[in-house]
Amino acid sequence: MKTKLLFLLLLAIPFASFAQTPEETPQDSVAPAYRKWNIYPVLYYTPETQFGFGTKLVHVRKSEGTLPTDRPDLYSPTLVYTSRKQILTTLSADVWRKHNRQHLYAQAEYNDYPYFFFGIGNNSPDEAEEAYTSRTFNFFGQFEQAVYKKVYLGARYEFKKETIPEVEPEGQLSQKSIIGSDGVIASGFGPVLMVDSRNNAYTPSKGVYHQFTALFFGKYLGGEDNFTRYKLDLRKYMSGIGPGVLAVQGLFTFVVGDAPFQYLSPLGGVNVMRGFLEGRFRDEDAVVIQADYRFPIKGRIGGALFGGAGQVSKRIQDFAADEFHLGGGAGLRYKLNKEGMVVRGDVAFSEQGMFLYFSFAEAF
Repeated sequence: MKTKLLFLLLLAIPFASFAQTPEETPQDSVAPAYRKWNIYPVLYYTPETQFGFGTKLVHVRKSEGTLPTDRPDLYSPTLVYTSRKQILTTLSADVWRKHNRQHLYAQAEYNDYPYFFFGIGNNSPDEAEEAYTSRTFNFFGQFEQAVYKKVYLGARYEFKKETIPEVEPEGQLSQKSIIGSDGVIASGFGPVLMVDSRNNAYTPSKGVYHQFTALFFGKYLGGEDNFTRYKLDLRKYMSGIGPGVLAVQGLFTFVVGDAPFQYLSPLGGVNVMRGFLEGRFRDEDAVVIQADYRFPIKGRIGGALFGGAGQVSKRIQDFAADEFHLGGGAGLRYKLNKEGMVVRGDVAFSEQGMFLYFSFAEAF
């Protein structure tokens, strides 16, 4: 079975906006309270879900007395229903305090959603593709405190409860030999180290964002399996290269222990290695290098060129220079508000074919 992930349409021009917007504030003064609601209609199509439609609300706010350089708080619930009677819901909160010295980011979601599984490994064949249905509740919460200039130290907690009510009768998951094929309950906690000097949290044009997390999942936290997941996310944003911004990312993920397949290091999706199905390749370790060149076109409309290379492996020493999967493409951007949030549409190409993506926010 050969199925391509195809997002056909996402309507993201706000049809309603309610704002209490102050006049422009001098850079050396403080601002009055700022609150703004935007409502975005969502409409898309994928082979997994067929047509999906719903609503995304975005609430942006700043407290009285903030500085112009202070990042705004963002609260965003999303609800999507598909023609196959599937549900995708998300509630997220991105909160900054004490003039960007404290940061809280949390998200809860419930999804009844189809996925594809190709097996484990960097060379899993297309013929191994099998569909399965996932009903999942996910939650994560992360807090960071600035300890020195742009250096933050904090902690992160993750929880997942997933059931898999439908699998293909002759597929790998039906054999129950892969950890997670019966579903999963995972609970993990660990430290976070972050360096964040971006000049904008949504569409930065300069600065860096580096984050290291080590999450320890275990039965002692209420999970079913004992494993550890390390992730190193390195990003740099550079302007002055032509009219646009060059964004580069190195993403390194390593898993130790008996991890369910849902927590193995993946390639593919709307943010990581566009041009591949989400989780098309997965194994214990993964290396991804990506670059975007984002440039203005006219008014709120911009464009982007992007490319990436990624590889998964069971052991670090098994990575090989000639085993990387390549993907790339181009897209359009529409700036939604002065905070810099965007909606994007990307066309990506890879060895797997052509893929279209429509999404809120840049890939990284």
